[in-house]
Amino acid sequence: MNKKNIVLVIIIMLTSLACSFNVNVPRVTTEKETVFELNEAVPQNQESSELEIGMGAGRLNIIGGSDEWITGEIIFNVPIWNPNILRTSNGLRIIQETKNQIGIPEDNVINDWNIILGDHPTDLEINAGAYQGDLDLSGIPLTKLRISDGASQSKIKFETLNPVSMISFYYSTGASTVEFEGLANANFENMVFEGGAGSYSLDFSGNLQRDTDIEITYGLGDVKIFIPNGVAAYVIVDGGLNNVELRGTWNVSGNEYSIEGSGPQLFFTVKMGLGNLQLISQ
Repeated sequence: MNKKNIVLVIIIMLTSLACSFNVNVPRVTTEKETVFELNEAVPQNQESSELEIGMGAGRLNIIGGSDEWITGEIIFNVPIWNPNILRTSNGLRIIQETKNQIGIPEDNVINDWNIILGDHPTDLEINAGAYQGDLDLSGIPLTKLRISDGASQSKIKFETLNPVSMISFYYSTGASTVEFEGLANANFENMVFEGGAGSYSLDFSGNLQRDTDIEITYGLGDVKIFIPNGVAAYVIVDGGLNNVELRGTWNVSGNEYSIEGSGPQLFFTVKMGLGNLQLISQ
């Protein structure tokens, strides 16, 4: 069996275990659904503000379009999961008790976060347990973005350009399936992605504003990087037992891969433990 097939077989076996979300939440007492309303006005005399979301296992949906800074609701039926709003000198934290939570809630357990953000520049941090996420951050003015989770099945998209420069974008996850769309529209200066076992798709379509550094580190999994036609990219791959697949006209020199284009460029450093990397120009 060749190197590519060995890698693929191991990935399929291990990620099928690691990315399974059939782990039950520990037994908890459920009650009637409670709706926690969110309605936070635009902060005064602040050019930007910090928002931290700290949730346990559940579902998280974020979109833009609020007339305020933050609106929405949190629906839950486990009393100890009642969220708290903690105000800071430069923003607020929406925090939920996360003790003894494992896995995405099933069946009669409800923990749904539906958040709408406005046009106030925001440094957004998300800390979650195991969650299902649909984050449509299109056009939301994000000055920083930091996401950390134990495990997730999530989709993060930027269909329109972030109207402000994002200083940094950091994403850390355990065993997950994560799909990014329109990353060039995130308008970040640099990006760091750290993943455990899982399947990850990173699409860099959109309106790239500047030369950008991206660092991707993962221990085990299948990673796809999509580069739009006409965009220059340079990729350095460092790792052990791995396989690199190319689609498009790439130049190859050892563990370095590049594709020609015009305008701002994408510079990648990819560190792999064991996995399959697909570099796709389309």
